[in-house]
Amino acid sequence: MTDKVALLTGAAQGIGQATALRLAKEGVSRFLLVDRNANGLNETADKLGKSGAKVRTLATDLADLDTWRTKLDDEIKTLRSVDILVNAAGSTARGGIGDTEPQTFDLLYALNVRAPFFLMQAVMPAMPRGGVVVNICSMLAYGGPPFLLAYSSSKAALVALTKGTANAVKREGVHVFGINLGWTWTPGEQETQTMVHGLAENWRETVGVTQPFGRLLMPQDPAGLIAFLTSPDAAMMTGSIIDLDQFVAGTVDDNPGAA
Repeated sequence: MTDKVALLTGAAQGIGQATALRLAKEGVSRFLLVDRNANGLNETADKLGKSGAKVRTLATDLADLDTWRTKLDDEIKTLRSVDILVNAAGSTARGGIGDTEPQTFDLLYALNVRAPFFLMQAVMPAMPRGGVVVNICSMLAYGGPPFLLAYSSSKAALVALTKGTANAVKREGVHVFGINLGWTWTPGEQETQTMVHGLAENWRETVGVTQPFGRLLMPQDPAGLIAFLTSPDAAMMTGSIIDLDQFVAGTVDDNPGAA
């Protein structure tokens, strides 16, 4: 992975930050980090800098395509090539069939579908053979609770976008993957569960012990899978949508008391 260039969105915290640190550990030496949180980007950049990596940052709101598209094109021209794109940015805004406002619906699709589409479009001309794209999807792409209907539909769209893009660029030697992520603790999820759903600050531990493997997923879990998908060990794969979860989609839990 030495001398590889990685572009990561959502890199200010959580999965994006954990993935950047893991890729640096694997030898990736140049990064372009994208997030709307400038302070968080600087924190991630500082951590990467300690490993000797060269880091560029772009603080922008990916929901506003007109604002970031030209800036990103300029950054890619500076980098000249991009070997890895990880689309980890997204929104988990709540909304069901009866209460989702158009603004919320548009935000979910802007961040979870439109941004990954145009990020891939921007990167493809600069991505060499062997390049890898990883999109963070969700287990809720199979269907989810009523209050996450708009969100789950956006992630289902991202799954279709991922497979279609993999098919479109396979002859150029570019690999495209999706990760259907299960319930994962992140700083953003911590805020959502405490501020929106009223759970206690220690909900990660109390809920975690009810899970089949005894804990929630952590950002390092998808980061490790991404390290594999961007390595030579996955050189003969593309278009795969991988369920990273401790529950099995389409089955029924035999423990009625399980969460």
